[in-house]
Amino acid sequence: MFDEMAASEFPAFLAAFWEEKGWSTSVTENDDGTYLVGGDKDNGKRGLIGVRPSAETEIGASEVEDFAAFCDRKGVDVRVMATRGRFTTGARSAADAGNVHLLDPNELASSVRDEGAEDLVAEFTDDGDGGSLLDSVPSPPLPGGVPSGIPVVPLVVAAVVVLAAVFAGGTVLSLVPFVGAGGGGDAGPAFTAFSMAADENTTATAEWDVRVQDELQTDANTYRPPEGETFVVVQLNVTAGDSQVVVRQQNFALAANGTNYGHQRFENASQQFRQRQAAVTAAPGESGRLLVVFSVPEGFDGATLVERADGPSLRFERAALDFDAE
Repeated sequence: MFDEMAASEFPAFLAAFWEEKGWSTSVTENDDGTYLVGGDKDNGKRGLIGVRPSAETEIGASEVEDFAAFCDRKGVDVRVMATRGRFTTGARSAADAGNVHLLDPNELASSVRDEGAEDLVAEFTDDGDGGSLLDSVPSPPLPGGVPSGIPVVPLVVAAVVVLAAVFAGGTVLSLVPFVGAGGGGDAGPAFTAFSMAADENTTATAEWDVRVQDELQTDANTYRPPEGETFVVVQLNVTAGDSQVVVRQQNFALAANGTNYGHQRFENASQQFRQRQAAVTAAPGESGRLLVVFSVPEGFDGATLVERADGPSLRFERAALDFDAE
């Protein structure tokens, strides 16, 4: 049933299969060609599928044990490993001990038939190898021409960020419930946020709000994104928990249309504007504000604010905030 499905479509199919069961899902591709499908339900249940899409894969006991241990640390309720290859006998024993459900092609085909989801398989097979959800990561766009009439200050475009996640034994996006949509009270693309840690491991709470705008006005300058792009402005109010927390712009990326974008840096910015984008250092129980700006293609379908692996482990809460830039 899965022989004709492209390896890059396999994790996308698993995500869609989970969505039909009421999960909100997200697919993350790792540097080694493996994938993680994260799932979230309204009742707070978390799920994670570790995906080895190659038909030549053989997964052993140690890989399953590492995956189970990682799920234990991150508070994952539903643990699944899936492959178009095979699991060893030792892997199946380790899965029983670690409460991990294994899906090889035969087991997955049985699940598809039980759920009557054959049409879904065909949907991801008929398209051929169209590439993975995140396999197109362009080079950083360069600023376009400077329009006349307005003193537009050039911006320095940060490199596109490819989010690092490991298949097992490392750091991965652990899901929190999606929160909010739109930005700044205006209708527009839906926005969500991912935290890098399970609730019990968060070090601080980050109230956040977002808006989309064609230019950014500061005390002394007006900035515009490259041609064909728009700014996404994120305001964060961070409150530390039991220990001091440091939050920087570099801790975040914005995932939009299958590409993950790094924050923008601005030339000739005033000291006041730089302070609004400077790192937040908050003592236990204290708060600080941070402004993060991204530049993404116009007409994007929606976006997710993502805390990267080097972040302090925040719990995101959507709120209506005052912005530190117009």
